Amino acid sequence: MHFWACGENTEVLKAQNEKEVKSFGPGESFGVPYRCLTPKNMKNVLVAGRCISTDRPVNGSVRIMACCLTTGEAAGIASAMSAEKDANVHHVNTDALRRLLRETGAYLP
Repeated sequence: MHFWACGENTEVLKAQNEKEVKSFGPGESFGVPYRCLTPKNMKNVLVAGRCISTDRPVNGSVRIMACCLTTGEAAGIASAMSAEKDANVHHVNTDALRRLLRETGAYLP
């Protein structure tokens, strides 16, 4: 198991999240691209929550607590993934990041 799971069993985390999170149907939410979390020209900085970079129409959706939680989870896992490789958050494999987020029960549209 990778250290970013903090020793917890991913199945336990996923079960806990499924009890607490209501999933939206198709078209009911925006996806947040990983690049919203990675400031340009900064090698080891990730932003999450309300300080991510978005267009104005999307800002109303991403500033809610559920999205802040998910972007925080993504930033934490991405930083751990980056630390295992070349320590540049811009080089994180986003397919692997999404897979890890889903394995721990994070909501991704």
